[in-house]
Amino acid sequence: MVAEDGTAGYGECWGPIAGNDRVVEEVIAPLLVGENALATGRLWESVHFKLRWAYHSFAPYSALSGVDIALWDLKGKLLGLPVSELLGGAFRETVPAYATGHYFRKVETLEEQISAVLEEARGHLASGFKALKLKIGLGRTLGWGTEADIALVRALREEVGSGVPLMIDANCAYDPSEALRVGRAAGEVGVEWFEEPLPPDDLDGYARLSSKLDVPIAAGESWALLSGFHEVFRRGAVSIAQPDVCSAGGITEVKRIADLAHALNVPCIPHVWGTPIALAASLQVLAALPGHVLLEYDRSDNPVREALFDKSLSVRSDGTVAVPKTPGLGLEVDRERLESLRSSR
Repeated sequence: MVAEDGTAGYGECWGPIAGNDRVVEEVIAPLLVGENALATGRLWESVHFKLRWAYHSFAPYSALSGVDIALWDLKGKLLGLPVSELLGGAFRETVPAYATGHYFRKVETLEEQISAVLEEARGHLASGFKALKLKIGLGRTLGWGTEADIALVRALREEVGSGVPLMIDANCAYDPSEALRVGRAAGEVGVEWFEEPLPPDDLDGYARLSSKLDVPIAAGESWALLSGFHEVFRRGAVSIAQPDVCSAGGITEVKRIADLAHALNVPCIPHVWGTPIALAASLQVLAALPGHVLLEYDRSDNPVREALFDKSLSVRSDGTVAVPKTPGLGLEVDRERLESLRSSR
């Protein structure tokens, strides 16, 4: 997003390039040419209406999200303020981070999988992280059942001890009975939350599961817009809301979702995955939220993230990440390096 004076704002869309680029270039961009870059709320409504009208039963809200993030970055740069100030002011200067990783390996045995995960976890703790998130759902990937998932969770808890917050993420791997079994085991070892146990369209299943488990149910990366989360909250489907700024509707809509969650006394801990742009945008939103917050910090291999990485977003020795105070998202993007990563498809 570029203003008349040449100031550039950057955003990030969730998902593959195919589709997002065409939507942004051919549908959204014509709506924004010549518009006031400071009118983020009005422009969001205009783009949202166009996408809903054009696509009916499905709208590419990831494209809207990326454009909205870029508009907020541009708005902050034009006004000389960080996005957190434009969202109402920062409650904090740093945000505690948790390490997401511990993904499945191509191994033959569960013992090998557990050994690899424990080694990775030790590395994350040594590098400053104070909390960890574990990927489960081995049955879908490796052909093992829920007992393997439970064994993995128990092994990691034993390794890191009771003082390290531990979350688990199933990425919608289970049916209701499997989720109940894993959730009960997770509760026994003090897991902080059980993320995406069920498919995202099974809101009734989420509500029933939440009522039966002591461990909090978290979800949201697969849901978009305030209207979608309103229904989630109305049904009591989750204990923790996890909208993603790159897919749920951008900074504009995630702040609305977080405000509704706060009004309903539901913690909002946004999902984060992607490049430093997603990380910086999420930090700005988290800084502007009251109450307890956490930053998801992906540790999987990501060449794009590493190529664009800004050291100011590094995890500090106390397990926190500083909220950028410079205008916009607070991230300087190397345009030449960004161009070198452009797809040649």
